[in-house]
Amino acid sequence: MFALLLALAMAGQSAALAATTILTTSAPPVAVCAGCHGDRGAGSEAVGAPRLAGMNADYLAHTLSMFKDGTRASVVMKPMAQSLSDDDMHALATYFSAQHPPLAQTQHAPSADMISAGKRLAESGGENGVPSCFSCHGPSGQGNGARYPAIAGQPKAFSIARIHEFQARARAAPPKPGSMTEVASRMDDAQLEASAAYFSVTNP
Repeated sequence: MFALLLALAMAGQSAALAATTILTTSAPPVAVCAGCHGDRGAGSEAVGAPRLAGMNADYLAHTLSMFKDGTRASVVMKPMAQSLSDDDMHALATYFSAQHPPLAQTQHAPSADMISAGKRLAESGGENGVPSCFSCHGPSGQGNGARYPAIAGQPKAFSIARIHEFQARARAAPPKPGSMTEVASRMDDAQLEASAAYFSVTNP
């Protein structure tokens, strides 16, 4: 009888612990992101959504917080981020940083010449004082801590749109020397297209 009562008590404790775990542990709300970025964060060429997979978790969480408070402007991302709690943002950042899906599908692959031009720019820099992409974003563009995001594997449409944002910012006010805004202001259309093409086919 004692053994039976002990077993029942232990079962009750296990059930209570399981219930507590369910109540206090929630999966990241991936569905909020999956519509544009894919359920594993590969990104999308069709909608210009960036790759989230494999990126630094602190960078991702900080970016979501900037969208939420409006310090980084986006008519698409602001309402999405405002629906997330701080815990949600950190859970999503942790989830996507651990994902490694294939590169996003592209309908029109860039030419070999354009990829080669982009590789040269990434490795050595180019005209107009444009520095090597790797000098800030790390070897092969795989990112450098929480400050410099991974750019390898980013869909071409996203990279072009993002550099255009930096260029618009540079036209609005003098950019800080050495910033991405200042770098983008030096890039011409050919450099922009080539670098975006190269990174779109470069595995992170």
